[in-house]
Order: sequence, then structure tokens, then C-alpha cells
Amino acid sequence: MNRRTFLTSAAVAGSASLLSAAAHKAGEQRFHELIRFEVLNNSKRGQLEKFLGDTVIPGLNKLGCSPIGVFRPKYGARGSEVYMLVPHANIESFLTVWDKLEATEAYQAAADREMEDPLYQRMESSLMKAFSGMPKVEIPSAIEGHRGRIFELRRYESHNRLKGTRKIEMFNEGGEIQIFRDVGLHPVFFGQTVAGPLMPNLVYMLAFKDMEQRDKHWKQFSSSPAWAELKKETKYNGTVSTITDVILSASGVSQI
Repeated sequence: MNRRTFLTSAAVAGSASLLSAAAHKAGEQRFHELIRFEVLNNSKRGQLEKFLGDTVIPGLNKLGCSPIGVFRPKYGARGSEVYMLVPHANIESFLTVWDKLEATEAYQAAADREMEDPLYQRMESSLMKAFSGMPKVEIPSAIEGHRGRIFELRRYESHNRLKGTRKIEMFNEGGEIQIFRDVGLHPVFFGQTVAGPLMPNLVYMLAFKDMEQRDKHWKQFSSSPAWAELKKETKYNGTVSTITDVILSASGVSQI
């Protein structure tokens, strides 16, 4: 091998290594998909949840999406809705997983029945980048298996992207996620919406055994010395313009 051939081969190998490293780094970014189904009545909601539990969730689990949450509104939203949380290990999962699921025999058989009698009227999907401070969906051990467990879904809207980015920084680098944990606000996920309604916004979910525990720990957060110190940082002023708060209960088919 002459010098020119060696250098060319080395350059190609180096480029391949860089591309591989970049692909690996890109693959480290996890995503969360939040789907909101609008259903006609409680009967349809039950049928939809059965379809999700029997067909969709097992199929998505086999394709690497786990754990999957399914929730019903308890307070702050219409009762004729079903929420579904789907974690994705990378953007490729989000782009391909539903096509792969639809190609399975189990899904096609169930979908054929659903075509004759629709289970929901509309669906809305949001894609979120997982926060660096909490990249994976968690099932808090404090509420795992608790029959009365509730989930608080909160959306923080911002006036512009820069304000939204600053609020995300407050959670990640500022330590707000850790303050949540310290006072008993059990997080399930945090995500920055990259495609969905009312952008820019971030969305997160907390879990509690019941509303009494929820109210108690939010009071502890409000009076936390660490939170009081964090609020003093002027760069975080005015980062949130609107807060939407919905209390959910877990469906019987939920893995969270």
C-alpha cells in the first residue's frame, strides 16, 4: 500500500468513525410521544383501552417502547378522553414504530374490526425531546401498584423559544428536578415539545398515591428553601406564560 492509498484509507476510516460517533450521540437523545384520544362515551373508552391493552401495548413493547402509560382524566379535562404515553429510545423509533406495528397480523386483525365501529373520534399526538436531567420514563416506586394512584400532567407554555429554553435549563441545570424529588413530587417524565400544539412548551408528569399526598407535597415544594433560592435567579424570571394542569388516573391496562 503506498502513502497516498494509506492516507485515503485512513481518511475514510476516520470519517466513518466520526459518522458512527455522531450517529451514536444522536441515538442517545430519547423522545416521548403523548397521544390524546377523543372518544364518544364511556363504553367506547373501555373498548379503546381494551384495544390498547390487548394489541397496541404488547406490539409496541416488542418494538422497544416501554413502559407505556394509559390514563383517564380525573380533574381538569373532559372525561371523554384517553391519554397514552409512549417512550422512544431515539427519533427513528418514533418515525418507524407505528408502521411496523400496523404491519403485524395482530394489529391488522384488530384494526379491521375497529374500521367497522370506530373506537375514537379524533387523536392528537405530540412529540417531546426527553430532558437531559431525566432522559427516561420512570415508574416511581412510591406509587407502583397503588390502586388509587393519580398522575398530574402539566404543560408550561412560554412566550418564545428562548424563554422556553431557559425554563428547561431551570429544571436541568438549575436543579428543579432534584428539588421535586427531594420534596416528594415523584416525576414520571419531562419533555420539550418539538411538534404539537401551543408551542413553545414543555410537558411533565408527576405521580402520587392520592390527591391528599399531591396537595401535601406541592406545599412542601412551595416552602422549600432550595426552591426559594432558585427563584431568586433573575435569568429564570418570566419563563412561563401559561400553565395547564390535568389530573389523571391510570387505566387498568397502563404499565405506569
